[in-house]
Amino acid sequence: MSTVFFKITSQQDKEVKTFMKEEGYTNKAEFFRFLLKYFKYSKSSDQLRFEKAADELGAVLKKAGKLDNFKKSAHEQLADL
Repeated sequence: MSTVFFKITSQQDKEVKTFMKEEGYTNKAEFFRFLLKYFKYSKSSDQLRFEKAADELGAVLKKAGKLDNFKKSAHEQLADL
């Protein structure tokens, strides 16, 4: 396991201590490991909306038979839709 050093402000330290106490974390290392996992695996609402829109666009392009036609510009590909 690697050791990581970084500084936080005194206000951030107070917030971390308060949150650790509320959530039952035993030490800062545990807190920051869980925070990293949460950050890595959670998605913002913007990311979720983007993924949904990309999936919907992919479905429309597949249905229209345009999915494999990437050599033309987007305007040329979608001109007949």
